[in-house]
Amino acid sequence: MRKLKIDWVDLEAAFHTEMDIMMMRNFLDLETGEIIGISDEIANYLELEGEEIEPGLSVWMQEEIKKARQVEEGYRTRYIRIPEEDSHEAYRDMEHFITTVRDDRLRDRLWRAISGRGAFRYFRDVLAEYPAERERWLVFSDRCSKKRILEWLESVGIELINPLELPEVPELATAEVEETDDKELLEDLTLLLLYLSSWEEQSAPDLTVRRAWKGYLFEVLDALEEKGYIGQSRRAKSLTLTEEGVQRARELAAFYIPDAR
Repeated sequence: MRKLKIDWVDLEAAFHTEMDIMMMRNFLDLETGEIIGISDEIANYLELEGEEIEPGLSVWMQEEIKKARQVEEGYRTRYIRIPEEDSHEAYRDMEHFITTVRDDRLRDRLWRAISGRGAFRYFRDVLAEYPAERERWLVFSDRCSKKRILEWLESVGIELINPLELPEVPELATAEVEETDDKELLEDLTLLLLYLSSWEEQSAPDLTVRRAWKGYLFEVLDALEEKGYIGQSRRAKSLTLTEEGVQRARELAAFYIPDAR
């Protein structure tokens, strides 16, 4: 095994480079442990210009071209390509994480969130409503990513002089899980009841809103408003359900009363 000291932050950044967006290829120097990034612009210049460097180029671009030429000449001997992380692996991380979620309702929402297009965005949107699980996901995802990088290093025969400890994924305490479950259940059922007892009202010639009477706990209504599910005024006796609130309420209705029409 070749022993190297590698800047872990630079190595992670290289793995997470989105090639189609950043237009950058990253290489590892097997002698120094340095991470070298070469843009498509520099690579294309090398192909077009050959050995000679145009004298009118800026100093920084001349230096980049020299580095790119060194990588080209020493490729597979001194320099190796750092692979970009595969989006399929990140998707499998989400699938694996969902299996660790204890809350049945949250687990069901996450499965549905990743079932179609925009899976990553919808997954993050759902977790944004569950701060504790969101934090757990961030650590879980980071651990999975770091583990893949360590496995790649081992596969190319590299041992880190500066070893990395994988972060431990926190477990929610039982009391915390129960308290979170109770609070979220109360909010979900309140939103569902608001929706089931709501009515449509035309507030303008081209605007129809869905309204419902307030008769529920103020702290629950405030939590629903904070999530963007309802809009309310302290003086009014009724509230409005937002588009997001109606969509979420319909999801709850499908979950709790699937046979309802």
